[in-house]
Amino acid sequence: MGSKFGLKGVFSIQGPRSIYVYSLFIGLLSGFGAYGFNWALTWTESFTFGNLMGYDPGIPTGDLNFHSVGSVTPLSPFWILLLPAFGGLLVGIVTSFFCAEAQGGGTDSLIYAFHFNEGKIQAKVPFYKAVATILTLGSGGSGGKEGPTAQIGAGFGSSLAGYLGAGARARRTLMLAGTAGGLGAIFRAPLGGAITAVEMVYQEDIESDSLVPCILSSVTAYLTYINIAGSGSLFSVQEYSLNDYRHIPLYILLGLLCYGVGYFFVKVYHTVQDIFSKLPLPNFLKPAFGGLLVGCIALLFPEVLGSGFGLIQRMINGEVLESTSFGFSGPFFLLAVALFKVFSTSLTVGSGSSGGLLGPSFAIGGMLGAFVGSMAQVLFPELGITIFPFLLVGMGSFFAGVARAPIAGMIMVCDMIGSYELLPPLMIVSVIAVVLSHKTSIYRNQIKNRFLSPSHHWDMNQDIMDRIRIQDHFSEFRKYAMVSENLSLTELQSNAPGIQASDFILIGAGEEYKGIVSLRKNRILPEFEADLKNLITCGEIVQDVPSVCINDTLGKALQILLEYDVDKLAIVEDGKCLGYLRYIDLFNAYQNEVKNKQRKSA
Repeated sequence: MGSKFGLKGVFSIQGPRSIYVYSLFIGLLSGFGAYGFNWALTWTESFTFGNLMGYDPGIPTGDLNFHSVGSVTPLSPFWILLLPAFGGLLVGIVTSFFCAEAQGGGTDSLIYAFHFNEGKIQAKVPFYKAVATILTLGSGGSGGKEGPTAQIGAGFGSSLAGYLGAGARARRTLMLAGTAGGLGAIFRAPLGGAITAVEMVYQEDIESDSLVPCILSSVTAYLTYINIAGSGSLFSVQEYSLNDYRHIPLYILLGLLCYGVGYFFVKVYHTVQDIFSKLPLPNFLKPAFGGLLVGCIALLFPEVLGSGFGLIQRMINGEVLESTSFGFSGPFFLLAVALFKVFSTSLTVGSGSSGGLLGPSFAIGGMLGAFVGSMAQVLFPELGITIFPFLLVGMGSFFAGVARAPIAGMIMVCDMIGSYELLPPLMIVSVIAVVLSHKTSIYRNQIKNRFLSPSHHWDMNQDIMDRIRIQDHFSEFRKYAMVSENLSLTELQSNAPGIQASDFILIGAGEEYKGIVSLRKNRILPEFEADLKNLITCGEIVQDVPSVCINDTLGKALQILLEYDVDKLAIVEDGKCLGYLRYIDLFNAYQNEVKNKQRKSA
């Protein structure tokens, strides 16, 4: 039942402190979910890569406690060509017949849910997303594992908010907290996970309201994860500091290269998405066709298979990468891997298979950084260039550019290596990449800033709101969701779907205002309906919410709506309830006022 008759009311969200507590709980769940997913994925990869394809992609130091590729069979062109297609076919079946939301990158879906769907994510999505991603990456698809872990956490947050009857604002916050938890755990990046979650939803802004819940969730998920999987950062890196300022021009050159290849990546990925959306094939076959094309690329460059994080760790360790197929190495081999990774990732994720874009972005950027560093070693041996700092700086700056997330790119890399020594060059290169790529983003559902997002319709200029009186814009008011205080709660629940409302204005026999009943906070559960039918009236569970009169301002009305977490507000005059106003009514009045002022000033 609701607040007075069940556990849901006891644990309902009452304010920011409740959000903080639930963020800790969501972080705990996200940490366990990320561990379970990573365990299943690495065991799958150990079989398919080692026993079938005969290729060892390596493994980051932070994942050494998981099972990794052990004995490797001879390279098998047959499996390299066909296994990504077979995995794509299985993914196509999952996404076409069980859960369409499990296809693609995952992060863009989270961004869409935040802006346009009140943070709602179906409870089944995290499970199917995890299965689809294991099938994709385990079969050699080029993608990242952050998408499902972010969706696992986001699904926990959204589902919990739905169960508690939370409003849209609280649900969005808990969804982002879950996203931060998933990222913080899988990348072992407690601060980076939180910053990425609040920065990725906008092109030029951050969701500052959710920052503290995201930090709490990300840190909790990180601690949970490392207590099971073992402590330490994701990548093991030797100490380094920028003490030779002759290297700075090379970092600037790296920033320009990251912008150029990043722009190319965004265009290729979006083009592939558009082509596959119009391809005259059944939807369940499209990921298989994309996987077959990835297999063709992998015949030449097996290095494009998987997330690419193992290759990064091998290069950090000082290993000179050599082509598996052709036996050559050097700067241009690294550049070739980066460019072919662009195509393999675009074909994997753009065709409808499941995998993140953040991981491949790090891998592509790392290869570009290694290319610049190794070229500098050849051309300027007197500078004493070490490759791995350029590799790591390239990782952060490339992601910052393609995702329009400069702070997240910098902090995430620093967290993943457990050191902030590279922060100065990361700042230089990330800013260059972001400034130059101001019109492009890998995430199509990003919105420029919070003031253009539907999630912030409530976040209006308070000075203007306080100057607009209700009577200036409204002469009549809605009455559909006005009910008698004597109406039973069970009858109200039955009538609610037809009225399409969850909050109701309660009136007495003389049409006097009594308060508000919210079915989001008060509901008889199905198992109690027979026993409590017609025993509880709306008047017994009414919430005392202040009303406003026609002479009051929109600012006062908005303040009451936010403070009491209701979606409508009673208008009372001379003791009688004239009707009510909703959020959307206040927003429309505000927009009309702003437009009128703009026309007068034009």
